[in-house]
Amino acid sequence: MNCKLCATLLDEGVLTCPNCGHTTDTKAGGGKPKSAEPVTPPPPAPGAAGLDLDALEEEAHPPPEPEVEIELDVGEEVGRMTRPPKGTVVSTPIFTLDTAGLRKMLARQPELLEPGLSILADEKGRPVGSGYATEVGTIDLLARDATGGLVVVTVAEAGQGEEIVAEMLQRIGWARKNLGKGKKKVRGIVVMEQVPKNLSYEAAAVADTIAFKTYWVALTFGDVEL
Repeated sequence: MNCKLCATLLDEGVLTCPNCGHTTDTKAGGGKPKSAEPVTPPPPAPGAAGLDLDALEEEAHPPPEPEVEIELDVGEEVGRMTRPPKGTVVSTPIFTLDTAGLRKMLARQPELLEPGLSILADEKGRPVGSGYATEVGTIDLLARDATGGLVVVTVAEAGQGEEIVAEMLQRIGWARKNLGKGKKKVRGIVVMEQVPKNLSYEAAAVADTIAFKTYWVALTFGDVEL
């Protein structure tokens, strides 16, 4: 059946035209069809006449949140964690640990650097190898390895390059002359967050005496068995 006013095709049983609002009277006795009261369209939403496309775009794609540095308490050391922008998926947060904090950590747990490594102790068994003062500069960590050999450990500052090799050779030479007494081997370990490119040739020349290590700090989670 079609609407008698606008000829719109109506589904069976539908009396009011969805197009013009005209109502068809199908009761017995016929008669003129009566029209429905005019339908007043709803008022436009506020601001619909002039949409702010820039605002809609910003709402749909908000700018990324700025990176936030968060203090991380790890005992006496304080690391810094950089939180990525919202929506970024990271499997493991990455932390940075300043050189002072790393020195304290290695003084308490030198075996983290090498299995069997222990801080140098005096005759009474007191640890004295942390911040060991010498005539050629302070040794960050003076330790003994599993064989009893002396190990000079230096945590490099950011930006240090090839000059670290000369400093290490001085400290190793001092330890060999004053503490090694020719009986034990003395070697060195340099801990660096990043190895500079200009260090490769110097490091290769002293590879038998000085080892270079890099480090990173990560946070992991484990399930609790109840």
